[in-house]
Amino acid sequence: MKQNTISLTYGAKYKNYPFYNWVPKPLGIILLILLFIPILTVGGVYTANSGEMTSGLGIQSEHIQFVGFVTSVGMAAFSPFFYQLVCIRREKMMCVVGFSLMYLLSHVCAITDSIFVLALCSLIMGFLRMVLMMVNLFSLIRYAFGMEATQNITPGNEPVNEEGWDRLDSEKSKSMPIIYLFFMILGQLGTSLTAWLAYEYQWQDVYYYMMCMTLVAILIVLVTMPYHTYNNRRFPITFRKFGNVAVFSAMMTCGIYVLVYGKTLDWFSDPTIVRSTILTVVFALVFFYMEWSHQSPYFLMGVFRLRTINMGIVLFLLLMVFNTSSMFVNVFTGMSMKIDNWQNAALGNWSMLGYFIGAVIAIFLGSRNVKLKYLFALGFLLIGLSSLFMYFEVQTDGLYERMKYPVIIRSTGMMLIYSLTAVYANQRMPYKYLSTWICIMLSVRMVIGPGIGSALYSNVLQHRQQHYITMFAQDVDRINPQSAADYDQTVNGMRWQGRSETEAEHMAATSTKGKIQVQATLSAVKEMSGWTFYGCIISMLFVLIYPYKKRELSAWRE
Repeated sequence: MKQNTISLTYGAKYKNYPFYNWVPKPLGIILLILLFIPILTVGGVYTANSGEMTSGLGIQSEHIQFVGFVTSVGMAAFSPFFYQLVCIRREKMMCVVGFSLMYLLSHVCAITDSIFVLALCSLIMGFLRMVLMMVNLFSLIRYAFGMEATQNITPGNEPVNEEGWDRLDSEKSKSMPIIYLFFMILGQLGTSLTAWLAYEYQWQDVYYYMMCMTLVAILIVLVTMPYHTYNNRRFPITFRKFGNVAVFSAMMTCGIYVLVYGKTLDWFSDPTIVRSTILTVVFALVFFYMEWSHQSPYFLMGVFRLRTINMGIVLFLLLMVFNTSSMFVNVFTGMSMKIDNWQNAALGNWSMLGYFIGAVIAIFLGSRNVKLKYLFALGFLLIGLSSLFMYFEVQTDGLYERMKYPVIIRSTGMMLIYSLTAVYANQRMPYKYLSTWICIMLSVRMVIGPGIGSALYSNVLQHRQQHYITMFAQDVDRINPQSAADYDQTVNGMRWQGRSETEAEHMAATSTKGKIQVQATLSAVKEMSGWTFYGCIISMLFVLIYPYKKRELSAWRE
């Protein structure tokens, strides 16, 4: 009721919130959408320029991967503050402060050569991204559609009967795919933009262009938005809760360190991996103790009593592990076709078509009350078919134009599961658990799931590569006529170019070794594609036989 009062007050006092009255509504909608571009694009590191960044700083690629995960940790750490921050209703103040901090942190990321500083900046930027994203989203919904979306997340405003919950769940099955499609397309456009900048300019220039985007965003906000007074006497977030944030972030960061660097450092044979594992467990125990002992917890443990939440965790975990199979396309095109990062990014743009198709399918079938389990099954089947396509494709020379098909198929299946898992997990969920669920969702979807998937696929790929290298090397000797002919041809070619006998033989041996490496890598990708297909089929069967039971309202009231 208090939230409703606040909303009515804002509606009466600020007719064109968050803009000045002179801003026409169509222009205001466009401006709010444009603000999402720097929000979703600016970060501590950029995948598109990771190669140039690693060579420029003399660091390993795992550093870039780790820092990227830390950004997601920051986004997840924000989530328990979600409700309090979107209800503040001070769009201008939060945008100016948020974009200004992102500008400063981007500058630090551009000039630093310290991985610790880069990770710390990325953690804070992830937090800021989530703040700005949610505040801007709720302002856009209110401004464009005249809907006070905060009313649908305020504890105490839940439906009072089964009909009301079913109607709300039906509305979510239509709105969630649209919201996810919006963010995923903007995110892919941001990735494409950074890839183009990295291709045309130096990797440091990407940061400077992102800084310019934040300045433009600040200018837009300063010109078009007035300051609004704060209605409450006290800011809703106390510094006491930032202790929980620090422990949560440390726990997730140590855990992702183990997953990212495990292969490089040979897992538990390295003392840093052992220490990080111990710290992960220690921080987890401290975090759970703090949550159980605090009167006003940062994270509501009661959320795990909801069956839909636990199944949502499993679905997101399976999805993000299997979605790591997207690496097959990049590995294949890199080894077989020798394409650059810009071409890979252009290939990734086809995922937007897949996202669109997946959203249309989800909305169309959801509106006809098709059970979610069939849509989940379809999603896993499509991801499996994408891997099956790669299984048959890697035995050929491959065509760049054909690589769009597995990208489209996989992203279609991903969109189905991605958007509808949130619909299922939110079924009859008390609003007080929403912030905690968002924290869980982001942690599993953006950190734990991809971290496990990357560790699993990279380690298996390395192991199978070594297996095939050993197997193929046994067939490469002077006794094999084809191998001998290829070797002699390379030696003669090097001699013709003026190389000495020793140099020619060395270069021929290197060429032979490279061919074996390529052949072994492609064979490993082929094998892993097959196993991914089987894994997706098993997951499809699992979601079909799982009993989907709705929470009984009488038990919740008790």
